[in-house]
Amino acid sequence: MKLSYEEHGMVALVVASGDCTGDASERLRRTVADRFAAGARSVILDFAAVPLVDSAALETMLWMNEETARSGGALRLVAPQEAVLAILRLTRLADRFESSASVELAARSLR
Repeated sequence: MKLSYEEHGMVALVVASGDCTGDASERLRRTVADRFAAGARSVILDFAAVPLVDSAALETMLWMNEETARSGGALRLVAPQEAVLAILRLTRLADRFESSASVELAARSLR
């Protein structure tokens, strides 16, 4: 999985592409933890190019959700693919994550 990020004040945009499984999930967690250490309170997680997540990725996403809430921020998923949405529904986690169709809409929802 490839990761990139941008920092916009207290909001971090993290863009992922490729399968988010195993070690990739740990890299995602470290990347987001570094953004928190740099002062981010909210995270926009662009998952438009992520076709698959596993249990490690779900655990990382739950951690991100808890950490953003703890800091007074929020987590927004951007354009998760249908397979990712199906996994979230199957594990009954879909209601824990807010998603937006675009990064712009996610950013607006955080204002």
